[in-house]
Amino acid sequence: MNVQCSNCRKEFKIVDPQKLDGSRKTITFKCSSCGKKEVLSKSENESWPQYLSHRSRPSAVPVSRLSSRDFRTAGPVSGTAVDESAQANSKADRPIQMDIPSEEPPKRRFVFSGLTGKVVILMLFVSLLPLGIYATVISRATVQRIEDDTDRVGQQITIGLAGHVNEWMDKNLRILQTAAQLPDIQTMQPAIQEPILKAVNANYPWKYVVFTVDAAGQNIARSDGLRLIDYSDRHYYKAVVLEMKPFAWQSLLGRTNKKPALILSVPIKRDGKVIGALCSGMAVEEISDNIVKWRLGQTGHAFLLDQTGKVVAHQVDEFVQTEKNLSNHPLIANFKKGQVGSQRFTENGVDKVGFVRETQWLWKVVIQQDESEIFAILHQANQFAWTLLAIAVVLVIVVATLASRAIVRPIKQLTKAAEKISTGDLEVQIDISSKNEIGELATAIRRMQDSIRFAIDRLRRARGTRPAPLPDAVSQAPF
Repeated sequence: MNVQCSNCRKEFKIVDPQKLDGSRKTITFKCSSCGKKEVLSKSENESWPQYLSHRSRPSAVPVSRLSSRDFRTAGPVSGTAVDESAQANSKADRPIQMDIPSEEPPKRRFVFSGLTGKVVILMLFVSLLPLGIYATVISRATVQRIEDDTDRVGQQITIGLAGHVNEWMDKNLRILQTAAQLPDIQTMQPAIQEPILKAVNANYPWKYVVFTVDAAGQNIARSDGLRLIDYSDRHYYKAVVLEMKPFAWQSLLGRTNKKPALILSVPIKRDGKVIGALCSGMAVEEISDNIVKWRLGQTGHAFLLDQTGKVVAHQVDEFVQTEKNLSNHPLIANFKKGQVGSQRFTENGVDKVGFVRETQWLWKVVIQQDESEIFAILHQANQFAWTLLAIAVVLVIVVATLASRAIVRPIKQLTKAAEKISTGDLEVQIDISSKNEIGELATAIRRMQDSIRFAIDRLRRARGTRPAPLPDAVSQAPF
């Protein structure tokens, strides 16, 4: 027999409605689901089972069962649905206080509120925390090692390229200085100087012209046989003749081949007095090719700037042909501010790493490479680590779920059995025979079930009554 709340339609099952006192005219109870108070009132010619049978409606909501005791002796078993009238007494029309427990287990609010979710979280924390710490330490160590290796390799490369430029310049300077000390050159007579100039040009093919100028800057002799030119306005002439410098140079673009060239000059002295200058025009292809052809990976390249910031060698031919000035390049700007070693900068929206090395001629060798390529190995390692981490998470969740279910399943069985016992079903079967703590709990519940059954039998014998048969709805209820 069911009692239904008129507000939420929650149903509660009364196991033995035949024991309701027919002289009682009203019954008051409180719904354990919505808290609404209900007052049931029957007619004088109607019994409570008839009234309840007429009032009840079918519902899909699971219902609860009372014990086989009547409402007068029913005490709180579980839940919060209670009769709010006074206790039964001699007056038949006074409402009684009764308990109608709900059989529905409490609903979890979210997936990790149960034991399975907590086990999964715990195993994820225990297994992934050390892995995360290890990955963090290794990643930082790898980044530091890559940065150190990049700095070391970059320094070595720039030193090597700058050293090659210095060696080439020194060689050409020594050639001119040696030739300037020859007596035939010091005569400042074209007929005597020309054979020496042609010999120097023939032995060093990258020198496309060797020539002399007098103290006034006028061209005296040339190795190429072209007409004489006034060089009095040239920087390299003024530096060695007028400013008394030991040597001077000037980079420029060849008029015919549109390739970078270098004019190198040294003073011609006689009796300690500067009487002119010995100069040579040289193609810098030997050093520029060495710079331009240098590559590191897909994006690493080098370029060479003269003392004024003009491009001498670059992988972009347009920069060389237009003598583009890169004095404002981030690497050069930072170098002028005193920054040495590896430098990080952004060019055209791409993060790069570069190095600058200044030669003894104040030229600057620059190398740079995309940061993404430098750290490509680390990025690949990180992707591999994230893949392993995802696989580990999936495995941990699967293992934790299976392991927790082995624990949760018997606990749920024991919970259902305990709920049935609390509603008066003492014949529920507990089929758990584990040898662990859950098995001990099952054994304890079975002993409690037997103790309750024996206590009820003793109480009935003490009252001189025999146990009444259970209603069909209860006796046939499945476990």
